[in-house]
Parts: sequence; structure tokens; C-alpha cells
Amino acid sequence: MASRFELKSLAQVPGFLLQAVRILLQVRRSGGAVGAALKAAPLKKTFWTLSAWTDREALAAFAAAQPHRGIIRAYRSAMAGSQFEFWTAAAPSGWDEAHERLKER
Repeated sequence: MASRFELKSLAQVPGFLLQAVRILLQVRRSGGAVGAALKAAPLKKTFWTLSAWTDREALAAFAAAQPHRGIIRAYRSAMAGSQFEFWTAAAPSGWDEAHERLKER
């Protein structure tokens, strides 16, 4: 799974980055998580995630759990845009494939 988040304001970047790290730590403790990474362009107010899961059920359980659920709700109005891409792969993909899949439409 790959995601891209763009914030409305530079003032929101520090708090979002802190919460993104909290979510990354949650992923690493979650059942079914194979791996996860965060990439940030703070001055562009843009963040990307790349994660691999054993199945969609594990990803859904993570997304519904705290702190992810609360953080996503808290930042929903701060988003200028977001995008999510899901695919099945025999091995975890890299950033090149994630960025290709997340190209603006």
C-alpha cells in the first residue's frame, strides 16, 4: 500500500510529522505488518507512506486501531489532498513503484 498526503498549511507540518512517526511505530507493532516507511517533503507539505501487509484484514485492523484512527480523524480537515493505492505483490515494493502508482491523475 502507498499513500500521499498533502497538508493545507506549513504550520501543520511539525504536528503531522510527529503523528506520522507515531503511526509508523504503530505499524511496526501491528500483526500482519511486513514493513513500513515514511518519506517527507516538509516544505512542500507532502508526505508519503509505503507499507506491506500479509493481507487486507491486517491492514484494516491497523487502520481501525488507535492511534491511527484518532490521528486520521484529527487531521482530516487539515488535508489539501490524499491518495491511496493498494496492490498485491510477491515481495514488498519500493519507492519507485509507489511513486509511479501515486502519480497525479
